[in-house]
Amino acid sequence: MICNQCGERPASVLVKQKRNGQLTERHLCHVCAAENHNLNLAFEQDPLAIHQLLSNWFPVQSPSVNPVQKEVSVCPSCGFTFNNFLKLGKFGCATCYETFESNLEEIFKRLHNGNKEHSGKIPASYGSTLKIKKEIEELRKQLKVSIEEEEFEEAARLRDQVRELTKELEGSANHGD
Repeated sequence: MICNQCGERPASVLVKQKRNGQLTERHLCHVCAAENHNLNLAFEQDPLAIHQLLSNWFPVQSPSVNPVQKEVSVCPSCGFTFNNFLKLGKFGCATCYETFESNLEEIFKRLHNGNKEHSGKIPASYGSTLKIKKEIEELRKQLKVSIEEEEFEEAARLRDQVRELTKELEGSANHGD
């Protein structure tokens, strides 16, 4: 099925909305769904909404009010306020991150055990698999070069290394590592 909005990409998101008692369905591609700000999502009706789950990390006071100017910070791009973020658990646009950067620092510290940034890790099982796959890929490139340069002994050695790593990769996949 093709996206109802752009008519170009395959639809991967189904949006069902009920307005005035009438149910409407829209099939959107991932790009149009991400860009569509007209979706009326009622997070407050979902008992498992992410903002409710993480609400204890949000500051209790209203940080979007500047105590000196007594003004509410508003995103210049979309008009979103930080209080809207606290209620909905998401921002209105990418500019909101820059606009409310100072307000996010406290939340990030709470989320990341005192750190402002998250430096993620690859899960151990996937990390070893990824490392082996990259090594095989590099060895195959070297193998191709060796064959082109007619260095057949080197090519045979590289081929054997690829076979060993492939067996290791298949073995770790079979054991669930």
